[in-house]
Amino acid sequence: MQSVYHLSAIGPTRADPALAAVLRQAGRKIVFSAGQFIQQQGDGSDGFWMIEAGRVAICRYGAEGAVTVFAVLGAGDLFGELAHFAATPRQVDAVAQERSVLVRVSAAQVDRLLADEPAFARALLTSLAHQLRLALDLIDRERSLTAEARIARLLLDLTEREGCELSLTQQSLADRAGVSRVTAGQVLARLEQVGAVRRAYRRIAITNRAALEKF
Repeated sequence: MQSVYHLSAIGPTRADPALAAVLRQAGRKIVFSAGQFIQQQGDGSDGFWMIEAGRVAICRYGAEGAVTVFAVLGAGDLFGELAHFAATPRQVDAVAQERSVLVRVSAAQVDRLLADEPAFARALLTSLAHQLRLALDLIDRERSLTAEARIARLLLDLTEREGCELSLTQQSLADRAGVSRVTAGQVLARLEQVGAVRRAYRRIAITNRAALEKF
């Protein structure tokens, strides 16, 4: 199975020793063996996890079996807290890369910690604010790219998640990349000329990843 590393510039929430001790006391320890799924994309978002020992890959499995790895987390790192507070389904898979010990903090325990542990609330707010700032910086950098580069990156990202045959209209692609429909059409025509993509009705096939990666 092919693994592609697309590591995020936005770091994880990390618990200092004092916060880690609070979470260990509040949560429940669970041991996962190497290769075992901890969560899967689409799961409910009640609570979050802290890694006490081991390593966990935050990733997404594509339609053709390829894996895109967004982060490899270690002891003291938290994950799942963003989906919990946003009340959205899990957006990624989490898989133990080796025998790992995790602390599961349930939704009820999160509510209690927010009410009883001011340090817990401050730590989470600080981390979430930091991640938001980095995300906004990343969006700003992406917007400075040319239309060709933005569309090429978007197509590559979609390919990792959905495979090489994308069910995608030109208008939808334009909306996602933040360009006009006319510009998206012009870019797709250039990509098709170099053999990177092939267009059909409401579909875009990626025919040459290497050519697409040059944009």
